[in-house]
Amino acid sequence: MLLGPGNDEGRRSRPIRSGRRDRPIIQLPSVALRVAIMLGIAVALFGIILFRLWFLQILSGQQFVAQANDNRLRSVKILAPRGTITDRNGEVIVQNRPGLAVGVRLMDVPAGQLDGEVVDLAGALHVKPGKVRRKIVDHLRPSWPTGVPVAWRAVADGKVASLDLLVIKEDASRKVVSYLLEHRLSFPGVEIQKNYLRDYPQGDLAAQLFGNLGEINKDQLKEQRFKGYAPGDMVGQSGLEWSYDRWLRGRDGMAKVEVDAHGQPKAHAPVPGGRLPEPGDTLVTTIDAKVQAKAEEALRYGIHLANVNGEVAANGGAAVVLDAKNGQVLAMASNPTFDPSVYVGGLSVKDNKKLQDPHANYPLLNRAIMESKAVGSTFKPIDTVAALEEGVISAGTTFFCNGTFIAPNTLDRHVFRCWALSGHGTLDLVQAITQSCDVYFYNVGYLFYQRKGTELEDWAMRLGMNKPTGIDIPGEVSGRVPTPAWKRSYFKTAVDKIWNPGDSIQLAVGQGFMEATPLQLATSYAAIANGGTIVRPHLGLKVVDPQGKTVRNLEPARPHKVDISQSTLDTVRQGLVDAANSASGTSAGVFGGYPVTVAGKTGTAEVYDSSVMHNVNYAWYASYAPANDPKYVVVVMIEKGGHGGAVAAPAARLIYDQLFRLQSNKPAGAVRSD
Repeated sequence: MLLGPGNDEGRRSRPIRSGRRDRPIIQLPSVALRVAIMLGIAVALFGIILFRLWFLQILSGQQFVAQANDNRLRSVKILAPRGTITDRNGEVIVQNRPGLAVGVRLMDVPAGQLDGEVVDLAGALHVKPGKVRRKIVDHLRPSWPTGVPVAWRAVADGKVASLDLLVIKEDASRKVVSYLLEHRLSFPGVEIQKNYLRDYPQGDLAAQLFGNLGEINKDQLKEQRFKGYAPGDMVGQSGLEWSYDRWLRGRDGMAKVEVDAHGQPKAHAPVPGGRLPEPGDTLVTTIDAKVQAKAEEALRYGIHLANVNGEVAANGGAAVVLDAKNGQVLAMASNPTFDPSVYVGGLSVKDNKKLQDPHANYPLLNRAIMESKAVGSTFKPIDTVAALEEGVISAGTTFFCNGTFIAPNTLDRHVFRCWALSGHGTLDLVQAITQSCDVYFYNVGYLFYQRKGTELEDWAMRLGMNKPTGIDIPGEVSGRVPTPAWKRSYFKTAVDKIWNPGDSIQLAVGQGFMEATPLQLATSYAAIANGGTIVRPHLGLKVVDPQGKTVRNLEPARPHKVDISQSTLDTVRQGLVDAANSASGTSAGVFGGYPVTVAGKTGTAEVYDSSVMHNVNYAWYASYAPANDPKYVVVVMIEKGGHGGAVAAPAARLIYDQLFRLQSNKPAGAVRSD
């Protein structure tokens, strides 16, 4: 049957033409092919989904479990107890006591509520809100993000995040803690943490030596010695706490705690994991607690004697006790002192003001190493060593003392006076040391000046002056031995730069521009006592772990020896023995007839006092004992105390009483003394 032109069935049997008639005709795919393509695409997509599920659940499953645990588990730092500090005999001087700290975890404070919560928390802690804000900012400062202004507003606006607990109050009272726990819902993010606080069973004993703790700051985190420390760590900030922090601090532990959706710990056993804290090691010092206590008592007694003698301005001093052979410090006392417990839990503004008050005479100052002053006649044995070794004089050289000295052949006719205004007559070297004749040593100083060198200065430096001794606590000053080169660099005018005869003359008696610390003077006397060895004073003896095993012996650098002839040593030593024991000696009134032979030298140094605009006398006594086999060096300095023999020597005797286990009777000072 033929189909007509209007028959639709005929048209469907022909290919469809699309586009121009001169182009090939397009054949549409069959239904089966189109279905196959759709199924292929569906299979591919389904395969991709299956592969992704397999990747997430099988290959990355543990990673996401860990992340889930991070949301479910919280790491809580367990503070390690800091190591104790003991004296050489095991007497505990610094230890720990348990305490409670109040802190804030910013991540748990609801958005927009931090400002209000700080105000409420400050009220509970009885402090100003500004102090709490500063605490939080200071905690965050080491890890502060770049580009964000260091300001409280950035914290309140959530621009600075922290997962750590930021401690606001280290030593909170139980009353405060109870209040915060009772009102827990009103203080989201506030936590109570158990911690360890420093405790001082010996009270203020050696307060300046042991130092204090404080939170590590941004600058310290950059230092190599604090490598591995983290923001918020408590570290030693001064004294032995600073020097031996690495051993004392221990290693904090870490515990895992499961929390609910609100970040609150769940009531069940801790989650396995983490690590236990490792307690810090014990620092055993060279200090003898009984000798230290006696040295501090001796300073109080020396100040008392000075006040009784009319030196009412006397209000401070220092004492040093060294092992003459190895430099171990048995005692280092400084007066006035302070209660180190004021630093526990943070130093209050009120306490800080008291410690910095000039009327309190700077109790934080460790005068044994941080204060250098003229040492007066205690320098004469050093002058003697230099003069004999350089051949300036001999032991038999004599000079006449009528109480005054004027440098010959000079335009300056300045009169230098002896402490004994009527003079000493003609003396040889040993007699000059014994009676502390200033005129004799003025002559020696002038002879050094005429040689146009620095022989005296060089010997003073060889014997430990003009540089830190290297003791193992921070803050030591260098002192000063003036030289012509120093004077040219220090002064500005041409006249002031000139080295005059008076400079050498005054240096010979420990005056002028010369300054030293009590510890430097003790080091010099130790060299005279032990035959020329310059010991390096040190306070750390050894480090012991919690099991009692010695971890490290803290031996200082090997000392060096200065070559001093035996004849020189014999002459100086004889003068020091006679000064303390012969009838004409300046400290014979204190040590004459003493059961142990002491070799010592008094000193009365003129020191300019800016508060009164004139010179005042600092009293010194430098010594060692027993004279025939030196074991200990004792140096005492009393600020504004008057004459050394009147106040410093009696204080030194109290210390020797303890060292040699003798009955102490608090002697009066020498009546006629330098």
